[in-house]
This record gives sequence, structure tokens and C-alpha cells, in this order.
Amino acid sequence: MIASPAGNDILFDESALEQGRNFNNKMWNALKLLKMWEERKDDSLAEDASVTFATEWFAARLAQVKQEVAEMIQQYKLSEALKAIYSLVWSDYCSWYLEWVKPAQDAPIATVTYNKSQQFLQELLQLLHPFMPFVTEEINAALHLSGGDLCVMQFAQPAEIDMQRLEEGTLLQNAISTIRDVRNKQQIKPKDTIELFVQTDNEKVFKSVQNILEKQGNTEPLQFVSGAVDGAFTAIAGKDSYYIKGGAEVNMAMQKETMEKEAAHLVNFLASISKKLGNEKFVANAKPEVLALEQKKQADAEEKLQLIKESLTRLQ
Repeated sequence: MIASPAGNDILFDESALEQGRNFNNKMWNALKLLKMWEERKDDSLAEDASVTFATEWFAARLAQVKQEVAEMIQQYKLSEALKAIYSLVWSDYCSWYLEWVKPAQDAPIATVTYNKSQQFLQELLQLLHPFMPFVTEEINAALHLSGGDLCVMQFAQPAEIDMQRLEEGTLLQNAISTIRDVRNKQQIKPKDTIELFVQTDNEKVFKSVQNILEKQGNTEPLQFVSGAVDGAFTAIAGKDSYYIKGGAEVNMAMQKETMEKEAAHLVNFLASISKKLGNEKFVANAKPEVLALEQKKQADAEEKLQLIKESLTRLQ
């Protein structure tokens, strides 16, 4: 179903079955993780600020996807709706949210956090139920939550979408991914602590996600800087520059090569955007929100390209 938009034929491929099996396993593993946490619930433990941020962010993502799915189903875009739910479960809930709220080894978890995590999983199962009725019913029964069977559970109206939390969550994801990418390129082991310096205009936002960033990136306390840091590996994500120290001495030639490749990619990307925005027919027929999105992509890419060029100048 996920690979067959309406009107298209699909050839049988066993790899599609493997994708489905892996997705089923992902959901069962999420359930097992919650069951492990159940024994460590602590009613007296307050939810700290970083965990509150994570739960608010996922609530916003859930509301956003619920709204998108409702619109897609009304338009009979079933494969697109399933793709949106698949990504929400696999990436947002399992890969990001559960990692952000996961307590330290053998440490207790606030009961309120555990209850929210359970409720989120049930709402994800309800979204999936029309596509995967049997496994979702089985996992929902194992959650032992109120509401009965998914097949008779009424869909609640999507909550209001907290756009600020979504933007902060995207920034946090980009930061963590950037750090992991640098670790991989510099062959820095995940268990080795690194120093992290950030040059940004969004210092307030970084402070709101600082605890999660430091935990997920295994970094020393985050430091804000106004310029490049000598002897540090430089990486750019969005409008922010990251300077990372740790492991072996920075391979400046490799860093320069990486930035040059990224700059070349951005130049090609900007050329395609400019061509699209220069097409009078496209501009005249595009919806305002589509046009605004393309213009934002162009502005963001131009700003990132400028940051890369400045970093390359310092590497000369």
C-alpha cells in the first residue's frame, strides 16, 4: 500500500515485505521499551525541562501529522497518508522522541512522562489501524490503556499545532545529526566526550534544547561563540555554524573538501530553484504557500552558502 499510489500497478518485490517486517519489529520494540520503563516509574519524580520539551515537541508533530493524514484521506491519497504515519512512528517517535525522554541506565522515569509516552504510542496505533488492523490491535491490547479496541475508538480532533516547538525540534535534530556526522568523519567514538561551540543567532532556542543536545551528542557544556574556533572541525547546518573539538587532530584537507562539495551542491540547488522561480507559468499558477516555500528554500540556501564560503576563506 505504501508503494502503490492510486491508479498505479505494482510488481511484487520481497524487499517490500522486509520493510513491513522491520516496521512491525520497530513498533514491538517500542512497546518492549515502555514495558521496561514501567518497572521504574516514580510518582514523586518531576518531569525536567528537557523532557517536557520533548513531550511538547512530539505532541506538536503528532497534531501536525494527524491534520495532514485527515486531509490526505479525504483526497484518497492513501499511500501518501501511510508514508506520513510511517515516518512519524519510525523517525519521530522511535528514533527521536524515545531517545530524548529515555532515563539514564537503571534511573527512574517520571510517571507523567511514562504515561505520555504510552498515550502517544496508542494514538500512533490508532492512526495506523486502518492500514494495519491486526498488529495495531495486538500492541494496543498489550498497552492496557483505557479506550477499548482501536476498531471502535473514536478519533479525537487534532490539537493545535505548536509551530515554535516544531521549529525548535527541527533545530535540535539538525544539531544532533551534524555532531554525529562529524564524529563519523573524524572517527570519534560515540563514548568519547567532545567540546561543542556554536555560532548562531538563535542562542535562546539552543538554550531551550541544550540538555538534550549535550546528552545526545555526548558533549561538554555547550559554548556560544561569535566566530571560528581554532583547531576545531567546522560544520554548518541551516544558519548555524558548529565547531567541534575531540579525538585526533582535525584533517583540514578533508574538511575543506567536504565544504567544497557541499558548496557545489548548494550552487546546483540554487540554480534549480532560480530556474523554477524564473518560470512565469510556475509563479502564476503556484499556490501562495508553495511559492513562499520555494522562496524560503532559496533564501536559506543562499545564507548557508555564504557561511560555507566564509569558512572556506578561513581555511585558505
